[in-house]
Amino acid sequence: MKRVFLLGYPISHSLSPAMHNAAFRAVDLNWRYELLETPQEKLHEALARLRADDCGGANVTLPHKQAVMEYLDELSDTARAIGAVNTIVVRDGRLIGDNTDAVGFIAALRDARVDPRNVRVVIIGAGGAARAVAFALAERGAASIDIVNRTTSRATMLAEALRQHFPHLALGVNMAEALKDAHIIVNATSVGMSPNADESPMPRGCVFPRGAVAFDLVYRPMQTQFLRDAEKAGARPIGGLGMLVHQGGAAFKLWTGYEAPVQVMFNAALNALK
Repeated sequence: MKRVFLLGYPISHSLSPAMHNAAFRAVDLNWRYELLETPQEKLHEALARLRADDCGGANVTLPHKQAVMEYLDELSDTARAIGAVNTIVVRDGRLIGDNTDAVGFIAALRDARVDPRNVRVVIIGAGGAARAVAFALAERGAASIDIVNRTTSRATMLAEALRQHFPHLALGVNMAEALKDAHIIVNATSVGMSPNADESPMPRGCVFPRGAVAFDLVYRPMQTQFLRDAEKAGARPIGGLGMLVHQGGAAFKLWTGYEAPVQVMFNAALNALK
């Protein structure tokens, strides 16, 4: 049996095992997806586990999407450009880092019939997920991207990374006023997950523009406070389940070579949420 792991901390809430194990069954693969809870001090040890003969790869989630990069043998062009890894492929004993968050996010936008071309974007957060979202939107022609983050230095680092790849993109850092005119606002933080389930990452005093898209990368059975506030303000709320499934489908293909049964994965994730 081949094993695939999720590395992160904490991860007991994850829908990924239900989603991927349903997919493995659907294509008749003797593979199993397992949680490997990994605090920071155990990251190197967890990565050593991936080199075993029975391992096909891994997903990487909070808080390791950037820290994991220094331990890998190789990075895809996508992961190197974004500066974050959410998927590891094991090939001939080598650990290859990739990133499927960007394609997962764009696929979720496509499902929701949201076109990111020529729009003004605000991304709340500056970690690995925020980097993937920012690069995905820049590649698809967003007019401007503003990064809002509690730690200004991290927001500035992300803006500088974007500027290197997209020199003509209009960029801002911690410009709360950009929220007034935003077409798409993305929560790329963990606010909305337990133990911060009833909090919102929106800066104090800021409201959603009517008609804007509010995309929360957090997936929960009930809407997050971010999405509830967006709906009350007349914005369009979109939860993170679609992105989770699509990024998982892209990772599934990297590991196995098979096209992912995306609808099977979506149904399994919905059932797990119930």
